[in-house]
Amino acid sequence: MVPPSSVQSAGRGAAEQARRHAARAEELRRELARVEREQRNWEAGAEGERLVAEALAVLEADGWTVLHDVRWPGRQRANLDHVAIGPGGVVVIDSKNWTGAVSFREDELRVGNRSMAKELTGVAAATAAVTALVPARHRRDVLGVLCLVQQPVAAREVGAITVVGRTAVVELLRALPPVLTAGDVARTARTLAAELAGPSSGETLTTADVPAPRSAPRRSVPQRQARRAPRRTARRRHPVLRALLRAALAVVALLVALALVQSTAESLTEQLRQLPAGTQQPATGP
Repeated sequence: MVPPSSVQSAGRGAAEQARRHAARAEELRRELARVEREQRNWEAGAEGERLVAEALAVLEADGWTVLHDVRWPGRQRANLDHVAIGPGGVVVIDSKNWTGAVSFREDELRVGNRSMAKELTGVAAATAAVTALVPARHRRDVLGVLCLVQQPVAAREVGAITVVGRTAVVELLRALPPVLTAGDVARTARTLAAELAGPSSGETLTTADVPAPRSAPRRSVPQRQARRAPRRTARRRHPVLRALLRAALAVVALLVALALVQSTAESLTEQLRQLPAGTQQPATGP
């Protein structure tokens, strides 16, 4: 006769394995859902970039050159969606194919209840990276733009970045005051094309997880204030560099003076040693 304890323990090992496999299956389902969500985001991002590129293509007739999907200077795993070079300057454009409600609160862009401050900071960083490649005399003419693919939003400044809908981005660039000649445009476009060429990583920082839809913010005329930011930054650094240079020169001058004094003292000492004993002057004292 089989002891009751043996009957009760039957199948425990298999049950434990079933439990572990069920937990693993649930983990894989969550991972699959995450990967599929990322796939949809990447597909939406790619479609958004394509639509913005099509919209910008008409600017070529106005003397603009537009670069698409280029390398982000200084970063190995990021790219820039669009860089436009034309009479109005250099414009770094990041496309966002969001869905959901877009709203503005003072200097803040929101999608639903989520602040897009991080995304705007990313556009500002990309703009600064491109600004460093532009000739110094034209660095004030670089503008950062966040382009909303699905929302017909009129141009609006949020901090240093201009937010605009895809349907109004061409109007925004055409309205910029002319600051570059045709020669400037050609030279700058060649420089940026060479500097930004090369493979870009698929894991870029330009696709967002969040969607967002139309809103009706107040219309504002694009200003040049954001474009002057890089130059103001450079001006703040110049006094510091000059002060460091002056301090370094002062230290060098002091070291040279000390060396001369030491050399003169050693020379006088040597001359006194070579004098006859009777000619040396006695030390004065009380």
